[in-house]
Amino acid sequence: MSPFSVYLSELRNRFGLRQTKLAEMLGYEQSYISGLELGTKSPTNEEFLTRLIRAFKMTAQEQDELAKVVKQSQQRFVLPREVHPDAFRLCSELWDKIDRIPLPQLQAIRALLSLDVPMIDLQLPEKVGSKETEAQM
Repeated sequence: MSPFSVYLSELRNRFGLRQTKLAEMLGYEQSYISGLELGTKSPTNEEFLTRLIRAFKMTAQEQDELAKVVKQSQQRFVLPREVHPDAFRLCSELWDKIDRIPLPQLQAIRALLSLDVPMIDLQLPEKVGSKETEAQM
């Protein structure tokens, strides 16, 4: 389940609504609501999100929370071209293991990513065959 799946299910339950009633309120099929809550459908439909905001008369803060869980629920990511090759390697390694990383390790990774301290510039190893490496030989 995605963060959006959990959010939608909790929102619906907080108001004591069944999926069929929520679907009727928003003008969608119950199967669409079910797919969103199971995480088999992605919350990328702007019209659906607009209807959800209106139906629940969401405050600006609630809309911000909704936007946050929608972003966290992306299923595809595109890396900017200018990122360091290690960013590509990290994403690839995470992708290969994402379904097998234990929850405590996921939480530790997230905690590291949330640190708001400047990182020390690390010296990257020189490319093999670079002028500096050749000069040191």
